[in-house]
Amino acid sequence: MPKRSITDEEIALIKAMLLRGTKNKDIQFFFNRPDRAVNSGRITGINNGSYSNSNDIPPASQSVLESYIKSFKTTGISGVVSIKGEEDDLSTNPLSQPLLLSKFEKHSDGHWYFSLSETDDHECKEGFSFKNQDKWLRPIGGLANNRGGYIFFGVRDKKVNDGIETDDSNRVVGLSNTDFLDADPADFTKHVRSIFDPTPRVLTTVVEFDEHKVGAMYIEQHSSRPVIATKGSGKIHEGDILFRYSGQSTRIKYSDLRTILDDRDTVSRTQILPMVAKLLQLGPEKAMIADLSKGLLSDEKKSIVIGEELLDHIQFIREGQFKESEGAPTLKMIGTVSPVSSLGETVLESYVTSSDVIEAFLDQTDLNNPLEYIRCAVEAGRSPWLPIFYFAKLANLKKVALVEFIDGIEAPPSFKEKYKKRALGKKLAYKKAGGAVEEICDTLIAEKALNPIDETYATQICLAISSFADKPDTELAQYLKTLNDCKDALAISKKSTRMSTFRRAIARIDELYFPL
Repeated sequence: MPKRSITDEEIALIKAMLLRGTKNKDIQFFFNRPDRAVNSGRITGINNGSYSNSNDIPPASQSVLESYIKSFKTTGISGVVSIKGEEDDLSTNPLSQPLLLSKFEKHSDGHWYFSLSETDDHECKEGFSFKNQDKWLRPIGGLANNRGGYIFFGVRDKKVNDGIETDDSNRVVGLSNTDFLDADPADFTKHVRSIFDPTPRVLTTVVEFDEHKVGAMYIEQHSSRPVIATKGSGKIHEGDILFRYSGQSTRIKYSDLRTILDDRDTVSRTQILPMVAKLLQLGPEKAMIADLSKGLLSDEKKSIVIGEELLDHIQFIREGQFKESEGAPTLKMIGTVSPVSSLGETVLESYVTSSDVIEAFLDQTDLNNPLEYIRCAVEAGRSPWLPIFYFAKLANLKKVALVEFIDGIEAPPSFKEKYKKRALGKKLAYKKAGGAVEEICDTLIAEKALNPIDETYATQICLAISSFADKPDTELAQYLKTLNDCKDALAISKKSTRMSTFRRAIARIDELYFPL
């Protein structure tokens, strides 16, 4: 073999630069010398393995390349070349193929390995499955609460025997099934959203290493940390706040949670300072404060209520940050705001949760914006069994108008159809019961109060209420009190079926006592 002028070390560095997506002409800057030219053709040969034995030489690690670039000194050559580093790629496209490839190295054994090992922003999983979602949802929650990062599927986990890392740790083995490859991005979001609130943003792609395919997932740091588990799944428990530590995702330590909360307070103060500055500039006599929780604009002397006639002209943007930028929460009013003589107890809810829907129904709250409660039940309730007829009565909606309103809500079609059928009386919460539950039903209809002493008995009472075939003569208030007691008894239940039974009982009372 003829002697070549480019050393093994230089070939390894050139390969590392190529993995970053650096252009041939920029690579030449680092290796051209007056006594030796490294033309673009040679770099192409190194890239495809046709130059000498370059195919057998693995790329240099990213740490070695970074050290080389930082220590590089020009030799009388004019000009400056910027080599794109990992942070530069991350700011533009965290899933760029050169960036992802740069995190792996091909060793002399012919296998590819993840070169960075598992850190506080990288996790490796040998397999992927939607059935065992907690195995990949845990690191998602942890990364979103830390500084974000990557999960690679199809890469063998780090293994240590007797304190020594095994040779096959972090080796690329490829995905063993097509779950990740065939999944739509919405599939990942659906699983993440079902467990965490607020929902972490997840990006996915596939990277190929010879015959192996690796699934890559990038999780952004959430701007409204902490991300909290709203229900359990496998090793994830309701209420968990996960955090990514080096090599593991586990429940957050107090000091790290304190840091997140302090950072959030700092951001809030920073965001509100421009508003305070503008208020000082205008002066108190020319400014009013908008209380979005009560629908009031007020100063020290007078208040303005946003009346019902203006509701159709108000748009609430519920996500984002309170500042003048894209996605900021905005109260946009089109038209004229007029003062009213009496405020009464007018309250406009800017955001309604499924818990608010249940509470408002059980308390029989006289709402100023009942349509928002119907919207929440259909759009975010995650259950076909939430009350809607009580709120439709408050909004003076008849059956057809209620169906039209439900049809216009941006919600999964399956939930919209279920609620439309309920509105038309075609799908009721009624469910026949027998045995001990039937006896409880007779007791309730006989106007006898029952005390749900535990979650099992509370569930049986809910089943009995769902089995009411017709509206009983009993006053509504008694059943509302019973359901409230059941809610308290079921508050600690981790069984989703029992909470579903509770919601069904509420829906049945709603149907019987508030028919349209």
